[in-house]
Amino acid sequence: MSKKEINNIQTIYINIDDSGKLVETEKVAIYAGLVFMSKSEKDKFITQYRSIIKNMRCKYCKEDVSICEKNKSCPELKHNMLKPKHNRQLMNYIKKYSILCCIINNDKVYPNIKSDTASRGRFLDYSLKLLIKQTIKGLIKENRINPNLPIKLVLNIDEQTTKTNGYYNLRDGIIEELKYGIFSYNYSVFHNPIVNSSLEVNVCYQKSEKSYLIQASDLVAGTIRKLYLNNINDFLEFSKRTEFVNYKIILP
Repeated sequence: MSKKEINNIQTIYINIDDSGKLVETEKVAIYAGLVFMSKSEKDKFITQYRSIIKNMRCKYCKEDVSICEKNKSCPELKHNMLKPKHNRQLMNYIKKYSILCCIINNDKVYPNIKSDTASRGRFLDYSLKLLIKQTIKGLIKENRINPNLPIKLVLNIDEQTTKTNGYYNLRDGIIEELKYGIFSYNYSVFHNPIVNSSLEVNVCYQKSEKSYLIQASDLVAGTIRKLYLNNINDFLEFSKRTEFVNYKIILP
């Protein structure tokens, strides 16, 4: 890569967590999170989000406040433990940034996929690739990235999510989808590539308790899942309530 190309690299940070599982006993599985177009934008988000969390989390600590502040033993704030007012406060901040989401309607997924670990992993791998592709296409359409200039994609995923579902060569699959295109054997259709220059993809697996980006993604995924379940028979209302999502796909 030339010096000029290096200077023109467009770095995109995508952070994803899940809520709900692709199993027979659940109605929906959600993959969601945040998109940042630069390191400075990402770092700005982390600084402010961390500040909000620090002012909030001692309220959820079972220890004496003076003790938990000293030892930093306050719990990680998961979506399912937040009070509504704190959920709103955090989501109001998160909504200032770009949000992506994949909604999987479990009722429409074949039972043999949901019951088999390997099949489930492949389906979730496929779902994530489509979500990433839809997001990149959206960014190109909005002129936020140029498909003819080098792109570096940094994908941060919750480590526990990958342990539960297992992903199958996600990095190579994303590169194939974006840079080389892929042939769909089910429909005999070739899907054209959408990136015309060099593409670097780094997939990072992070522990949520150590990553504010994954914690924020957990909140987004949990919030969207709750909205889905509360409006399961009213898709128009669900769509209205999730208008804050910038890049969205619904499967299957």
